[in-house]
Amino acid sequence: MKHPNIVLFLAEDLDFEGLNCYNPETTGYTGLIRARNPFASSTQKPTGRLLTPAIDSMAGDGVMFTNYYCTSPICTPARYTVMTGRFPERSPEHGEIFGNGPSTVWFNSPVCPGETLIPKALKTAGYQTAIFGKWHNYPLPVRNELNRLYHAFPEEASWEDPEVKKRVHEGYQYAVDYLKNNDYGWDTVDRIYYENPEPYLPVSISSHNIDWVIEGADDYIRSRTGQTDPFFAYIAVSIPHSRYSGKRFREANPLSSPAGLLDRPPHVLPPRHQIRERILTAGMAESACEGLWLDEAVKAIRNAIDAIGATEDTCFIFTTDHPTAGKGSCHLGRIPLIMFWPHHLEGGGTLSHLLSETDLAPTILELAGCNVPPDMRLDGHSFAGLLQPHISSWTPRSNVLMENVNSRAVIQDGYKYIANRLPGRNALESELCGRTGWLAEQIGGHDGIWWNLDLLFPAYFDEDQLYNIEMDPMEQHNLASDPKNRTLLHSMQTTLSQELRKLPHPFGEFS
Repeated sequence: MKHPNIVLFLAEDLDFEGLNCYNPETTGYTGLIRARNPFASSTQKPTGRLLTPAIDSMAGDGVMFTNYYCTSPICTPARYTVMTGRFPERSPEHGEIFGNGPSTVWFNSPVCPGETLIPKALKTAGYQTAIFGKWHNYPLPVRNELNRLYHAFPEEASWEDPEVKKRVHEGYQYAVDYLKNNDYGWDTVDRIYYENPEPYLPVSISSHNIDWVIEGADDYIRSRTGQTDPFFAYIAVSIPHSRYSGKRFREANPLSSPAGLLDRPPHVLPPRHQIRERILTAGMAESACEGLWLDEAVKAIRNAIDAIGATEDTCFIFTTDHPTAGKGSCHLGRIPLIMFWPHHLEGGGTLSHLLSETDLAPTILELAGCNVPPDMRLDGHSFAGLLQPHISSWTPRSNVLMENVNSRAVIQDGYKYIANRLPGRNALESELCGRTGWLAEQIGGHDGIWWNLDLLFPAYFDEDQLYNIEMDPMEQHNLASDPKNRTLLHSMQTTLSQELRKLPHPFGEFS
């Protein structure tokens, strides 16, 4: 079998409502509004019409999945799963912080040198590997050094200050070199964001600039003309990062980058003003600009693949790390996943099979004709056999798990059970969690829950939560206290308990 090229395109915080090809009422704030959630109804607006023709076309000609769950709706742990096929609490940093005790899943789930991950596994089969965009998975000492380099000057500092330029250049090079020189499996490392752009200093380089990321990926793919080795390109953009924003798009600096201010705007995507004109001419809200911006990024990469004559030799995977609605909790959690590989994927159209983010890495390796390492089989189950029955068998999943902060969840047979079990307070938890141990921050002298989770999900604080997600997909009605659901509740608790025993850190008891 000829090894196909693999392109893994990862968006940021993307709900179904961010793409035309998905039903906006089944995830995201549009769904919460439809479910008559008071907070969402009073503070949010339905998404409205969007323009995402390239992604829609890929979904129509490929395979679109509607029941694919992230493992943890926060950037770092979700991206840990994407790269490794494992649950975030398996990150070595959890062992360093929590020992053998209960773990709090947060931005503490980096990919560490020496771990098995997609690019390393593909290299054993002769792949060339490349990364472009956001890598939010540096180990803590590296994150601390990057923070020091990028934040060693006051917020009002100017890019024209030579010391500022020096520190920014040092920070960017450090981020690139760390991925190149450690055991991650990357041959090419370019256009790297070590975190979301907003915290970068000076503020002139703190804009989202996916044009810059796509330009690097486009150059790389086009440079593959005439080469016979297959390639794996991981392209991770930083939008939407919350819902689409017209203001953010309008004010984004096209010269911004974590490597410093650019001499010229990147040239691969249409100029920003053209994107905005198309949206306004179509009578759409200005926020739709970011949807078209994302779509043009996907289109550019597909055009580059077409230009080198590799369309039928390339498996293009479009997905996201996690959704926006429900971020920071075990609520919701379904995310877009689209796979496009002409004449190679069966069962086209829309598939509703229950899948986990842990399944993506082993699936990529099987589609690439590579062996799946044993530690990628700990949590994930390849669904390559669903798409190519001739290469392997496929057994449907009975359930999927989610883990976030001090909550764990299981989805099975049309129901979701969420357990909140707070461990004893420690220094890390005191830093991460508010008065009750859930995610909280001080707002105007009182505790406010991050991302308004307590207002979006009425039972957010309940120790046990049970939802009929077929009848109540937005998880607004907790059924756990109803006596007639006692048997079902205990069954779901047993399933969750059994599955959690397979993971390295203990969790709370179930009554």
